[in-house]
Amino acid sequence: MRLSKHADVRGRERGVEILSLLLIKCFGHPVKGADGSEVWIANKRERKEILKQCKAAQRNFERPDPPYFVEASDSTVITVGRRTRKIHRY
Repeated sequence: MRLSKHADVRGRERGVEILSLLLIKCFGHPVKGADGSEVWIANKRERKEILKQCKAAQRNFERPDPPYFVEASDSTVITVGRRTRKIHRY
C-alpha cells in the first residue's frame, strides 16, 4: 500500500495506523468517489469481523468514529480520516 505524503501526515495526526488501513482494504468495501477515486470504509459488521480477527486493531475500530481512506485510481492512498458523518455515494 503506497501512501502519499498528505495521507501519511493525516494518518499520524488522526491516530490511524497502517495496519488499520490494510485491514479495511481486506475486510471493508469501496465506495465510488465523485472524481473516480474510491473511499474504503468498513461498516459495523465488517468492523466486528476485523476485531474478531485482529486484536491489535482494537484501539482504532472500537471508537465511534471508525477510520477510512481515499484511494486514487493508481492505488495511491490520497488521505486518511475518521468518519464523523455518512459517506455520500456517487
